[in-house]
Amino acid sequence: MVYILVLILAAAVLVLAALLVRLLRQLNTWADLLEGTGADSNLRLPAALRLRPVLRSCRAINGRLDQAQQRALQARRSGEELQSAMAAVSHDIRTPLAAAGGYLELMRQEPDPEKRKKYLDIITRRLQDLEMLLDQLFLYTRLNAGEAARVRPVPVQLWPVLCDALTALYPQLEQAHIEPQIDFPDREIWVQADREALARVLRNLILNAVQHGSGGLVIRQRESSLTIENRVADPAALDLSHLFDRFWRADHARGRGGAGLGLAIVQQLTLAQGGRVEAQLMGATLCLTLTLQPAASAAQG
Repeated sequence: MVYILVLILAAAVLVLAALLVRLLRQLNTWADLLEGTGADSNLRLPAALRLRPVLRSCRAINGRLDQAQQRALQARRSGEELQSAMAAVSHDIRTPLAAAGGYLELMRQEPDPEKRKKYLDIITRRLQDLEMLLDQLFLYTRLNAGEAARVRPVPVQLWPVLCDALTALYPQLEQAHIEPQIDFPDREIWVQADREALARVLRNLILNAVQHGSGGLVIRQRESSLTIENRVADPAALDLSHLFDRFWRADHARGRGGAGLGLAIVQQLTLAQGGRVEAQLMGATLCLTLTLQPAASAAQG
């Protein structure tokens, strides 16, 4: 009887030893594959040993490999996007600088005071374009770094914020010979918003119409929604699915100011305030509709 038990025990030890050898071989195979393959490869580990712990470990490791591959691909895409964006922004920065420099040289050589004043006005506008571009770029960078989380919506009256935005952009509207048509029946409407973020959103929406429209500007209020309407010269060039993408521009020649960040900032700030922004083309008219959560007045709240 003892002899039989010894035989059984010896057989069990041999089976366990063989299993241990196969397990070690499996681990060595995985180690060789992991050490010899780059992070962005499509490597997936095989499981020759069909034991539940081995299969579970294999699935877990392959899942982490999938995640690492996705991160590597995303990093590569982000790098390519950043390179493309930096090239575009560099072009946008050089354009007003080169124009300002050229007119500055002309002004230095011009004895006529009237022409010198004209050149100085042009230089001032070009430098203002550059200042606005850098402001948009820095704001977008801060939003991507998490500043959007600091937006704190509270009850805000919409009409005064719109008036402030129009007043701030009066020079651009006057230069473009645009007199906004305002259809705002409820000037007592309150919305849930961060006043500073809302002001930035409205300025960007109006400025987008000024810079990229072909004339005309209509602002309509309906309940807690505000629609900015303007005609566009080439409606077919507008891809509404990309309109709010960063650095996307319909006018690829990039000769009309901005770095394609204005509407991307609008979308980020609007979402941070619990609202939404939508684009629609009606013939040759682009309609951008900002919708915020309605709110009671500050006194009622």
